[in-house]
Amino acid sequence: MALESVELIKGILTDGWNRGNTDQRTPIVEDITTVEAGRGKRLDLTNKDAILLYETVHNEEQPEVFYDFVHTRINVTVDARTMSGRKHLMKIEDEVRRIIHSKRKGDGANFDRLLYKMRTDLSDRTKRLHRMTFQVEIVIFSELIA
Repeated sequence: MALESVELIKGILTDGWNRGNTDQRTPIVEDITTVEAGRGKRLDLTNKDAILLYETVHNEEQPEVFYDFVHTRINVTVDARTMSGRKHLMKIEDEVRRIIHSKRKGDGANFDRLLYKMRTDLSDRTKRLHRMTFQVEIVIFSELIA
């Protein structure tokens, strides 16, 4: 059975994280839907960084010839937050990119492609919150629809 999209990305980031690339800091990686109400807004970022995950788009494309299969594209937002400064946020971005690109060819069981699509800087310097969101696309080719 294939993993759910957010669970898949959480596992990839958690297993692939190299804290040596991010000043010996390993972020908390959480599915926003499983975090208790309001906790996403009240994370203690003084000692830990956080990466919150949520699915934003689920799209199915039907191939022209075979109607029993669909190509599935799922976008997951990776929301990285830190209070350790902009330089540290850039290190987190580099690590997320490194991990996603290392898995871009798929795992043969859960997905076929993993794409790092775009990033958006949402930092609020007045609150010393450095935040960036990334769109990661999971692609599954020729998924059987029964």
